Amino acid sequence: MTFALIYHDIAAPGERDSVGFPGPVAGRYKLAPDQFEAHLDALPGVSLWEPGRDGGDAALTFDDGGASALDAAAALEKRGWRGHFFITTGRIGTAGFLDAGGVRELAARGHAVGGHSHTHPTYMGKLSRGEQLDEWRRSRDALGDLLGEPPASASVPGGFFTPSVAETAGEAGYAWLMTSEPESKVRLEWGIPVIGRYTIWATTPASRAAAYARGDRLPRARLWLEWNAKQRAKRISPRAFEAARRLRAR
Repeated sequence: MTFALIYHDIAAPGERDSVGFPGPVAGRYKLAPDQFEAHLDALPGVSLWEPGRDGGDAALTFDDGGASALDAAAALEKRGWRGHFFITTGRIGTAGFLDAGGVRELAARGHAVGGHSHTHPTYMGKLSRGEQLDEWRRSRDALGDLLGEPPASASVPGGFFTPSVAETAGEAGYAWLMTSEPESKVRLEWGIPVIGRYTIWATTPASRAAAYARGDRLPRARLWLEWNAKQRAKRISPRAFEAARRLRAR
């Protein structure tokens, strides 16, 4: 069984707005370089994942396509590891994000490059089916143009998943999908394989990341309960949820 972890950008606290999405909410997901190194030192092992390739190693994933992705990739490479980098294609070449050359470099260095939608909608699952399909198609087409072939994988932006998000990803040509639900079981009921991941925050200690990667039950259960409580809050009142999240991030 493979346990996948979600990272975002790597940046010192005073430099968080220079990479990836700016602002205090996005900053809560960004680790300082020394923190990230401590996480990697604590992990039991890392390898790439795809359906049918479960093993004892963790899969490390990086959402958004921020400019620090190449630094994260280099830290993995020092240990002989590779990661999954999911790119918000509408941000390629903009301030704080990878340019086209950076995306190609990740793939050339052996990392798996996948889609993370085109515009990174906060609530992907609340979009109409046509809007979801457009997000997935634009992202896959853009990466296909950059890399010479379209990617097989994608991850859901914003963490708000509904079955139609997987269905439209498959219709757009993606072969498998990663969500933000802290769950390691691969689900096949939505047309393509779907696997969850365990979110890493700026405050997540290395020991907890290692516990997720090992599949320790108690920390995984705690995160699952927290995640589901947030999902209920998002469904009841997205506006109130976002206001509370901004307040906590200050």
